[in-house]
Amino acid sequence: MVIHRCIRNFRILPTGFDKLRTSGNQYSDTRTKLVTVYRPLTTLVACALLAAGCSIGTSTAPVIPSEPPVPMTNLAPIVESSESTPTTAPPDTERPSVEATISNDDVVDWYRGTITLSTEADAQVTVNGEQVDLDLGGSVTLPVVNAPGENTILIRATDNVGNTTEESIVYTFDAPEGWIAAIGDSIMLGTKEEIEKRLGDGIVDATVSRQFLNAPSAVGDLVDSENPPQAVVIGLGTNGPVQARHFDQVMETVGPETLVAFINVRVPRDWEATSNDEIAAGVARYDNAILVDWISAADDHDDLFAGDGFHPSQAGRVVLADLIARAILPNWESAASQ
Repeated sequence: MVIHRCIRNFRILPTGFDKLRTSGNQYSDTRTKLVTVYRPLTTLVACALLAAGCSIGTSTAPVIPSEPPVPMTNLAPIVESSESTPTTAPPDTERPSVEATISNDDVVDWYRGTITLSTEADAQVTVNGEQVDLDLGGSVTLPVVNAPGENTILIRATDNVGNTTEESIVYTFDAPEGWIAAIGDSIMLGTKEEIEKRLGDGIVDATVSRQFLNAPSAVGDLVDSENPPQAVVIGLGTNGPVQARHFDQVMETVGPETLVAFINVRVPRDWEATSNDEIAAGVARYDNAILVDWISAADDHDDLFAGDGFHPSQAGRVVLADLIARAILPNWESAASQ
């Protein structure tokens, strides 16, 4: 055995060994003792080498790997992240929905209606350019004025991220059949737009500084036309007093089948009271004459007037036009049906 030979050739000279070599038999005995001592040691070393994987007694070529092993220090550490990769939500590009309905259930004030609209509760909404406030459910009901013919309502709704919806509601409103004419001075001229919203386009004949005494001739021109009106509104008295004879001339010119509405006078002049008395008395004399009570509506409402105290402000023009329409239409329909 290889190990045995190595052990055998391994010179171990314990203390006093040289002395033993000089005495023949004693040397032999001592050698025997040494062999006896080291043979178990040989066996012990062989067992240790076998346990370590060494080949004993034969020559074996070493095993060389085909590729050198990768040093562990060259391996990148594997790190597991505890956080997930964040995801980005797609942008909100959906426009808010808008629903709207138009209604007109008021038989007397036929020109008045309502619009009810609903959209997202957090949307900013305008109707015909005016900002409106929604309730908690995203709805609102607003009054509208229906003009004869085609009407357009523009609704714009913008949600909280800027998406915008625009809806145009176009509808046709039919006024009661017939034609209404309005004759007046600068008061009616300033209210022309609001009156025609309610009673129809092109019905107002108003000029600055016209007096009540000019009313009979102006009415005569209308009656003599190819299409005479079925109702007439008179708004005069700001520039001069109203007299009974002029009132009667107007009524005689139009005849008993034409309805005539007289607007009483609000003017800081000494003829205001007497003019209003004459108008009230004249209305009482004729069945087809009615009163538009502007004095009562404007009493204690200075906000309805401009700085001069008698020309209406924008708020005053709206109120006056409402009074005219509310006063004349139910009576006119009743007179036209007889």
